Amino acid sequence: MDSGDCLRRPGVRHEESGAVLRCGWPRMNDHGVLSARDYSRRVQGLIERNRYAQARDELGEALARYPDDSDLLYGAALLDYLTGQGEDARIGLLRVLSREPGHFAARSLLATVYQDSGELPAAEMVLIELLRDYPESGHHYARYAMLMYRTMHLDKAKALAHEALRLDPDDELALIACMMGDLIDGRKGAEQERLAALMSRHPESAGTAHMLITHLVRRGQYRAAKRIAIELLKLNPGSREILALVVELDALSHWSMLPLWPFNRWGWAASVVLWVVTVAVFSGAGKIAPHILGPLNILLLGYCAYSWIFPSMLKRWLKRRAGI
Repeated sequence: MDSGDCLRRPGVRHEESGAVLRCGWPRMNDHGVLSARDYSRRVQGLIERNRYAQARDELGEALARYPDDSDLLYGAALLDYLTGQGEDARIGLLRVLSREPGHFAARSLLATVYQDSGELPAAEMVLIELLRDYPESGHHYARYAMLMYRTMHLDKAKALAHEALRLDPDDELALIACMMGDLIDGRKGAEQERLAALMSRHPESAGTAHMLITHLVRRGQYRAAKRIAIELLKLNPGSREILALVVELDALSHWSMLPLWPFNRWGWAASVVLWVVTVAVFSGAGKIAPHILGPLNILLLGYCAYSWIFPSMLKRWLKRRAGI
């Protein structure tokens, strides 16, 4: 989750919602009753300190007095989300937006809820609407870029990432999005170390990285997939699973595996094409130059033996070198 979109920080003005939070508890009014705004401040303060049980108690009291207050309803939805009640959070957010369609924090969190539940078109729609209303929000361009990485629209993701960085050069998620694009394109340097550090602050980016690796492998871009896997390994140096993934990608991207690239890329389809081409070549050679059938047979048998034996030998050697 992009917590910066959903948790208001003490002492920071959020122009979209018009709320200002300050440290400490708000005072009661002349009648000894807290206002909805004051309750909202207290709830947000408790949520920021991870005191979810206390926050829920405060919300119960607050909503009993102000059942239709948008900020309080948003606070309840945020609390549901943070405590793993995604469906309740969705219902709460939709309730907020039915009363206040322009509520910035509710819209932002709803996009995250949709992403978590795999409703990516719905998440994209919310992010597009947010960008229409806040076209200078570099962070939301970055969120859109990460969503496009997840849906494997890589060119669009990289373009969005660069726009995010242009609008907000200090935004961490924008930096992550740009650096992921650099890794895919093979641009190396100190950016890789920064990417590892930034990804550690945004765990959701690691999930996106796993999806990118899968997609890049399917497209036959093994070196790009390996670069991202190495960054994941830096984040989780003790993970044998990620180490095994790096070894697997190291094997696929090894120069000696280049003759097998079509089979790794297209699988059975490549095998069918090879069989058809082989039949055609042998048929033609038998009519035109029968004397080359012997060498062709030897070449074909050698290639088959290489494709069956060499990959497993290479992987075994790489695993031994990696200590697994």
